Amino acid sequence: MRPPRNGGSRRPPSGNGDDREAERGLRGLVGSGSSQVSVGAALRARDAARPTDQDLADADTNLTIVRRNWVPREELPRNR
Repeated sequence: MRPPRNGGSRRPPSGNGDDREAERGLRGLVGSGSSQVSVGAALRARDAARPTDQDLADADTNLTIVRRNWVPREELPRNR
């Protein structure tokens, strides 16, 4: 395996301080050690992951569902 090109660091350079704050919060949830988190941290993670109404509307119009290995029971009508 090749070493990373950015001087041995595996972390991409951060653009601003907001990225650092988000990363710090994420580390609090998924850092090394116990896999259990406090109730407060679990509630914050749940709230952060909850989709907004705009997210749901975007998904409704733009999301493509792919069913792998699905075969219809009957032959589908063909366009003529």
